[in-house]
Amino acid sequence: MDKSERPIQQHPPADAFIEWAREQAVELSIPRYDHDYDDLGFISDVIGNRRVVAVGESAHYLHEWNRWRARLFKYLAIEHGFSTFVLESALVEGRRVHDYVAGADDDWDNIAAAINNVWGVWAELNELIRWMREWNMNPDRPRELRFYGMDGTGNWAHARFAYRAVQDFASRVDPSLADDIAREFEQAVEEVTFSTRSEISGAKFRDLIAAASLVISRIEQTRITYTNLTSHDDYDWGLRCAQILRDVFLAIAQTDTDFQVGFRQYWNVRDVSMAESLRWVREREGLDAGIVIGAHNTHLQRYPVRENRATSMGSYVSSRFGQDDMLLIGATSDRSLKGEPPIPESNQAAYAQIGPDCFFLDLRDAPKSGPVADWLNVERPDRSNLRYQPVCAGQAWDCLLFNRTLSTGEVERPGYLHAEPAEHLAGDLARYSGRYNISGFLAAVNTLDVFYEDGVLYTDGQDDTSGEVFPPYKAPIHFCSDHKFRWKIWPSILEFHQVPDQDGDQVAVSVTTPGGSTYRGERIGDAVES
Repeated sequence: MDKSERPIQQHPPADAFIEWAREQAVELSIPRYDHDYDDLGFISDVIGNRRVVAVGESAHYLHEWNRWRARLFKYLAIEHGFSTFVLESALVEGRRVHDYVAGADDDWDNIAAAINNVWGVWAELNELIRWMREWNMNPDRPRELRFYGMDGTGNWAHARFAYRAVQDFASRVDPSLADDIAREFEQAVEEVTFSTRSEISGAKFRDLIAAASLVISRIEQTRITYTNLTSHDDYDWGLRCAQILRDVFLAIAQTDTDFQVGFRQYWNVRDVSMAESLRWVREREGLDAGIVIGAHNTHLQRYPVRENRATSMGSYVSSRFGQDDMLLIGATSDRSLKGEPPIPESNQAAYAQIGPDCFFLDLRDAPKSGPVADWLNVERPDRSNLRYQPVCAGQAWDCLLFNRTLSTGEVERPGYLHAEPAEHLAGDLARYSGRYNISGFLAAVNTLDVFYEDGVLYTDGQDDTSGEVFPPYKAPIHFCSDHKFRWKIWPSILEFHQVPDQDGDQVAVSVTTPGGSTYRGERIGDAVES
């Protein structure tokens, strides 16, 4: 049969699902402050005896998802004995945050820097961390609260922080081991990074992975001695940091320079490592400790990631440890952060018709057969950040959290990222106008328009599909005393550069995120204002 003669596959209509969901949806609110938790009383029945509640987000840096996760954790800590919050930020650097929540004296700028993956600059999350610390400082607290990151180290772009953590541990327990670690890795962690991966030979990667595995084995073999010289806590952290050191080299080594090829290997290593970190947290805190996880939908869903069919942490955990003790909640919306409606054939187009502006829906209560089940078990486009990926909602999630609109979180810029506004000659600003292609993470290209209007320089990221480097909408930007530009509503820093070429100086641009990642771009034409 010719392709043109094949019957078109008809997806089940959404009407039955929407009708069922209207009867089942629980209306919610996401208030800025937690004066009470009256609308969360139903959560007890939803959770039952599950001790891990994972709450996703359709995109990073959004007020609604950060706020609701913080609100849910507070409620579960107060009413249901939960004790542990786990975030999609670095485990290695996150030990500093863990200790701060436990009561250690530290400067907030250090804490903000340790909450990496661009998490430590958002007021909604920072308020939760301070709340946990205040709870722990109360001598009458019923239990201690714990904070952990679970996402490796250094945004998976380098192993420097993991190396330093392992080297510091080794120097306290075994000078010979410390010397060997320095010899194998001190120079390598500077040279072998995500951006230089194409320049590193396979033999070099194999040597580094083997050397890291040997370090892990040596630490495991000497558990009793090393624990006696430090503590159970220090030993746990030292061993896990060594494992992550190895995992970073595994991820970088297997990420092909071709995005379509490399994405899956990179993602698989990363999410398997996060699953191992979650197992590690549970072993430390005890299987009865209630845990709330905050991470992107694509890490938590029980469904392959993108067309690459990469392994999500949620699918890996469910396959290895079962689904009985973990509740997965996907976060979704009608409008994107840009304000655009969903495409008609998407999951979001159906969710938007259910009714309330904010609601919770338990998909486990859906009929197991018939038109509702049919709709839930078909793969459709699902908005992730500002693009779509294929997701089967009924297989990906236990529950859904819906909010009709989304907004950027409230920026809380730490001191090391701050610079005072400064005067800039208005005539100079117009020369920065133009459209820039900015190379993004894993070879993605982000499009940023810059234009000068009524004495103000604006950026417009409407054509961007990432939403993680700069505002994906029109926003003013101001010149600062360090000769760089900043947004008030976004934590990245923008810098313009003069690049000489055969036609004279051209303007280039770089955007640096709070985690230190720098994305560079070139001017490709005139700005296109939305």
